[in-house]
Amino acid sequence: MTYTIRQITVSLTLSSRYLGVGLMCFITILLGSTSAAAQEKTVTNAKMFAPSYLQVQDTYLSPEEYTGTELRYISHTIREKDSSKWSTLFINEGAVGYGKSRSENGNTISGSYHFQYGRMHHWSLLENKMRIKAGGQAELTAGFIYNTRNGNNPAQAIAMAGIGPLLHIDYDLRRLTVSYEASCPLLGLTFSPNYGQSYYEIFSEGHYDHNIVPTTIVSTPSIRQTLTVDIPWGRTTWRLGIYGDYRQQQVNSLKRHIYSSGIIIGIATKTKRGTRI
Repeated sequence: MTYTIRQITVSLTLSSRYLGVGLMCFITILLGSTSAAAQEKTVTNAKMFAPSYLQVQDTYLSPEEYTGTELRYISHTIREKDSSKWSTLFINEGAVGYGKSRSENGNTISGSYHFQYGRMHHWSLLENKMRIKAGGQAELTAGFIYNTRNGNNPAQAIAMAGIGPLLHIDYDLRRLTVSYEASCPLLGLTFSPNYGQSYYEIFSEGHYDHNIVPTTIVSTPSIRQTLTVDIPWGRTTWRLGIYGDYRQQQVNSLKRHIYSSGIIIGIATKTKRGTRI
């Protein structure tokens, strides 16, 4: 179906209004204490690799589910100040994956970049042995899925943005620190072709057909969570753990899921005023 520029503008305007209330409330959480954010002194950063088991299905490309392996690089940073009850989270992730169909007569190659920004308020329990941080986060994901069997439409683009809650818990167990983190998108926007629509129609002929879609937790039920332990070893702190990233969406009569779960191996550092502590 061919849409005019005016119809596209109306659709985007409705999408913006749909997210308006959620964004206004969410920005308040993200900003938290602006003056405290400007004086952040302590930075905890972990650089990690995560080999994992991958399950991919995108009905735009194939009704089959493809399973295989994925490798992720994760940069996880929390910035905070001792006198503040707010901290800032930054996550940068890059992933590449390869999967096969059950009959092993088709393959998928996938790749993605994920960015996440969050603001969290702190609570301390058990004489500061347990630290709970909770707040909100915004995330952006861009990537692709390529199916080696398809001729006309061999690839699917991934472009998503979302906002939602964020939880981070630390617990000191003698010299070890055990951490759990979870987040999920409640509201957002995603790009998707419509059922039976080709990328040629979208980008070459300019046929817009509800390709920018508002999403909620109902249409995109997803969660990202990690469980890690920091282990001091000499002058190095190793971070080991497990993670699960489960992404689903059902829009425009098309379904997609990308499930990734595996182990985390990396090194964590903490600096204060530029000096390692």
